[in-house]
Amino acid sequence: QDFERARSRSPSGGSGRRGAAPRAGAMLSSMATVLRSVCASGGDACESPPSSLSQQSAPRFVPQQRAQRSSTQHRAMGQIMMDRREPALDFSTFNDDDEIASSAKPAAAAASAAAAGQPEPEVSSQGPVSVSTRIEYAALPRGRAQDIFGIVTLQAEAEDAATSGAEQRQPLDLMCVLDVSGSMTGEKLELVKKAVRFVIEESHSTDRVSIVTFNSEAARPLRLCRMDVQGKSEAIASTYRLCAGGGTRIASGLEAAMQVAERRRHRSPVSAILLLTDGQDGSSARGYASMLARAQRAGCSLYAFGFGADHDSRLLSDLAEQAQTPFTFVEDVGQIGAAFAGAVGGLASVVAQNVKVVLDCQATVKAVHTPFAVSREGTRVVIEIPDLLAGERRDVLVELSVPEETGAIHEACLLRASAQYFGLAAGAVAQTQAVDMVLQRTTSDEPQPEMEPDEEVVSQRHRVEVAQSLQDATAHGDAGRFQDAQQLLAAQAAKMKGSKKRSAVSEGLVLELEDAQNRMQSRSSWQNGGSAELRDAMQMHRMQRATNVSMSSACSNEKRSKAMYLTKGQQEWVSKA
Repeated sequence: QDFERARSRSPSGGSGRRGAAPRAGAMLSSMATVLRSVCASGGDACESPPSSLSQQSAPRFVPQQRAQRSSTQHRAMGQIMMDRREPALDFSTFNDDDEIASSAKPAAAAASAAAAGQPEPEVSSQGPVSVSTRIEYAALPRGRAQDIFGIVTLQAEAEDAATSGAEQRQPLDLMCVLDVSGSMTGEKLELVKKAVRFVIEESHSTDRVSIVTFNSEAARPLRLCRMDVQGKSEAIASTYRLCAGGGTRIASGLEAAMQVAERRRHRSPVSAILLLTDGQDGSSARGYASMLARAQRAGCSLYAFGFGADHDSRLLSDLAEQAQTPFTFVEDVGQIGAAFAGAVGGLASVVAQNVKVVLDCQATVKAVHTPFAVSREGTRVVIEIPDLLAGERRDVLVELSVPEETGAIHEACLLRASAQYFGLAAGAVAQTQAVDMVLQRTTSDEPQPEMEPDEEVVSQRHRVEVAQSLQDATAHGDAGRFQDAQQLLAAQAAKMKGSKKRSAVSEGLVLELEDAQNRMQSRSSWQNGGSAELRDAMQMHRMQRATNVSMSSACSNEKRSKAMYLTKGQQEWVSKA
């Protein structure tokens, strides 16, 4: 009653910090709802509140009644809660999402049209994404054939240039899929609930959030709800009602989230499923590949977070690889909030979607090193990248065969690169200016260039090689060949240390390899976080994207590789968390 009286006296706005009064009122209302739930259940906070709390009087809580319960009764009640099964979800009711804000409808419609491949009326060369190229050696003598490396770089404008204020960012649809199995009891679940509440409180009124939980079965405590004052109150209250118990069926949680994504009547321009778990999937039939294909068709990305050393890092890493997103290992549970905030901060700063990098090649392309889908048609190579964050960089490493040149040609164009993408701010497809990768060809009587490789190209070669070494070491670790894994990692570190061109990126990658060696000293170290840490690092370096800069207490050195990829927008969210 005190909370409700305070809520009724809370000003509607106008004074104090901007937005503080509505937020305070929402929090007071949420606490009143939670306390009524506790009272109505005789003190058991796991019970859901009555469906019409505002019309029911809360019964008085009698401490003597609880004091009379024996320890056996408490254990029995706890077992009932653990074994309780939710009724099968009726997915046909999942089309109850709140309507998106009217201001977001044009962008959402344009994004849906672009995702469906519908033609746009205009293609503009103005936009937040640019393309550049670099080559390993600026010049080669004529009469000499050689294989060389080059990079094609996509660079998104920084957030202050790509957007004109926080109010201009794109609305989000977030489906939070939370593990509430028995192993999440205690601090883990409390920290997850706190992380979700942070996202709710930081959401704009145009954002929508849904909460799906899973243990032995799945449940949907919160529909896809608009984060206005009333919606935030409802969402925060739903987090307080979460409790842990039962087994772990990740597949059932993901299926419920897919149904939310597929059945929603409206779609925001940026949508994501955030999967958080600390356990092993106890289900037999998984079908994750088909789920990810469905998520892509529904316009949703998927981010996977594994807590502690006991989760199925192989499964989550495979999911992230197929979804083309980072896999985040949270070894220290206190870092859950920062990891969650970094992921959502990235989603809040997406500036481009459905990016297609086109390479029209004059030289023979021996290999294209990228984790993204690559297709070839004749001399044309197309790389498809799902999205770009503000300030984010993506590098495509290409290996080219330069033919022997005997004519009077002084420079050769090896390839021409451009990119087409859907720009969220403009709500239209944009085309970058085409840029050439040019190699100078010199004659024997001309001054010969110094054969020092380009530093940026070397750094990207090192990144690709380290990601591959981590992947190969992971395969050795899964097979129990820890000595082979350590030798492989040591050889790659020695190779990089001996390189004439060593940048800050290369130094950070060496530290990554040294920490990986420490994680593979034994089966015990591998099973107690080593497997997850290597998979996190491997996927991060391949994708050039991270969700946080938190360093585990188990790291053997002050590695700083995560900072290479975290954008300014993500850093701001992490700092607030």
